Amino acid sequence: MTGTLIFILFLINVLLAFALLLLYMRQNKLMGMEKRQQLVLKESEQVMASLLEEIKDENEKFLSRLMESRETEDKNTDAMIADNIMEEKDLVPVDEEPQDVQEEVKPLEPKQDPQSDASDNATVQLPLREQVELLTEQGLTVTDIARKLNKGKTEIELLMKFR
Repeated sequence: MTGTLIFILFLINVLLAFALLLLYMRQNKLMGMEKRQQLVLKESEQVMASLLEEIKDENEKFLSRLMESRETEDKNTDAMIADNIMEEKDLVPVDEEPQDVQEEVKPLEPKQDPQSDASDNATVQLPLREQVELLTEQGLTVTDIARKLNKGKTEIELLMKFR
């Protein structure tokens, strides 16, 4: 009987040793997976950091280009305003005396050229954008279009840009 109990205890010890061996192996696998995950995490962090750095550089380049384009656009706008002022000065006769301030302001009427044809009369009813497109297709310059439609040169240029 004691021999049987000793044999059973020996079998239980062998089973426990086998169970400990299995647990040790699983723990090693888990530790190995943890190390691999940490490596993958570090690599992905490095990749993300490099991507963010590239995006930051691209944004800085974009902002510098945007600022440069705004500066050139401001210079162009200033030049166009100066041109408009010069054109307006050229259009106003010098020998005219200022009218009385209390006089009624009359709305501007478009000037009619004696050379205007039927197509010009048809464009009067069209929206301004379509009128500009038609006159551009006819080969008129921005200045000519502005005079014909009694609008500013800058306004015509903006309409042509956003067409």
